[in-house]
Formats: sequence, C-alpha cells, structure tokens
Amino acid sequence: MEVGIHSLVHGSVNHGGSCKIGCFCIIEEDVILGNDVSISDYVKIPKGAVIGDGSVIGSYVRLGKNCYLGNHVQVKCHAVISPDTLLEDGVFIGPNAIVLHATPSGEHKPCLIKREVFVGTGVYINPGVTIHEGIVIGSGAVVTKTLTKPGVYLGNPAKLTRIPVIKK
Repeated sequence: MEVGIHSLVHGSVNHGGSCKIGCFCIIEEDVILGNDVSISDYVKIPKGAVIGDGSVIGSYVRLGKNCYLGNHVQVKCHAVISPDTLLEDGVFIGPNAIVLHATPSGEHKPCLIKREVFVGTGVYINPGVTIHEGIVIGSGAVVTKTLTKPGVYLGNPAKLTRIPVIKK
C-alpha cells in the first residue's frame, strides 16, 4: 500500500494489492480496501467502511461510518456519502453530490444506489431513497423519492425526462 505524506492509516485497515492513498488522508479502524483502490488527497474514511476493487475516491470526499462501496465505484471530489449508504458495483457519484441519511426529525434512513447508476454534479439524494439500475441523474437534480424506472432524471424534484432506447 502506497501512502502519501501526513496521512493517518489505522493499523487494523485491511487492504488488497496496489492501493494508493493520497496526502493528508485519515483512514480509521476496521476499514477494508479492495485491490487497486485509489484514494486522493484530503479524504476521510471512517470506521467500518468497505471500498471494493478498482474504486476511485476523489479529493476532499467524506464517507460516513459503515458505508459500502462496491467494485469499480467512482466518487468524485467534494462528494459526501452519509453513514450506512450502499453503493453497488459501477456507481458513479459526481463532484459535490450529497447522499443524505437523516430526516428533519433526526430519523436515520440510509440510501441504496444500485449497479451502474450515474449521479451527476451537485445532485442531492434525500434520506431513505433507493435508486435502481440503469438510471442517470442529471447535474443539480434533487432526488426526493425512490427511482425505479431506467432513464434520465432531471430537476427538483427529479423527474424522468428520457427513457433509454435499447437496441436489439
């Protein structure tokens, strides 16, 4: 594991081969990093997080406790992923996107983002939302409820604007 200057990596971190951790990162106890994980500068990964093989974490990203990121997940700079969130394989989270977990009453409702979902820049995903496979969420959208139908979602609240054409 290659670790940049001034990074703190707890001794209990379990990591695969070819992991790279940037400068000024904090990786807390009981974190699992898969093979070929790349973590940029100024990232905090708290207790219990799991990051799958080939995943890439951008600068200034904040993950919550017990987050699970599948294989080949990309989380771009300044994104925030709340505690207990599950991102399945191949998910892309754009810069400044925020996945929330706490309701106004303080209730904890983690999110689930299924395989191959694309979340654009500056998207907000409200607590307890599930986003199903084959969905693209355009920049600046606000996801207020579970999205099940594949397609492109835009706006506030996010609405289906385009259904993908599947060629046979």
